[in-house]
Amino acid sequence: MFERLFGSGKPSTLVEAAFRDITTMLQQSARMLDLSLGALLDNQELEVDLEEMDDVVDEGERMVRRSVLQHLSVNPSQDLVASLVLVSMVQDAERIGDFARGLAEVVALAKSRREGPFADELRGLADRIRPLFERCEKAFREDDVDHARQVVAAHREIKADLIRYTRKVADSDLSADMAVVYGSAARVLRRVSAHLSNIASSVVQPFDRIRHGDEEA
Repeated sequence: MFERLFGSGKPSTLVEAAFRDITTMLQQSARMLDLSLGALLDNQELEVDLEEMDDVVDEGERMVRRSVLQHLSVNPSQDLVASLVLVSMVQDAERIGDFARGLAEVVALAKSRREGPFADELRGLADRIRPLFERCEKAFREDDVDHARQVVAAHREIKADLIRYTRKVADSDLSADMAVVYGSAARVLRRVSAHLSNIASSVVQPFDRIRHGDEEA
């Protein structure tokens, strides 16, 4: 991705730091999602402070914005499009952290254990989203178009399946609290998948087409 955005010249150390920060943000958000899913679907006790973990993601966003600003302040005309792409990517990465943290908050709405066919189906859908973190990171760090397209294509399928799942929840005889829990969790997972797709789209789309079609996923 460096060469496509910055040409054959070596990008500034500030820009390289920005890519590293986005990678760290995705890795932290993936850990948060694992913990939230453990609490939601495996009925595990949440023994970490997700707010503190999300603070790391938020700080990563601030660092990237600061790096981009410093880079452009040295030479405003250099790497402008690349800088805009980085700002777009970091915004999506920060939102993934928010949704990963928020997924655990859904657990508090449940009055019983999460088990049975609806929990199992949601777990299967979550298991399809989890590998997208690594594919997304590989896509933008290595300018891997194939991995980027895999993430975007996988999101489209996952999104459709989560919509069908939500409709099944709405038509079910689940208690009100469990219907809200499963429906809300499905919505959160759709947003996580969508933001990963947005980041991956930066590898295969021109700047004006990044996020196109999935803003309201």
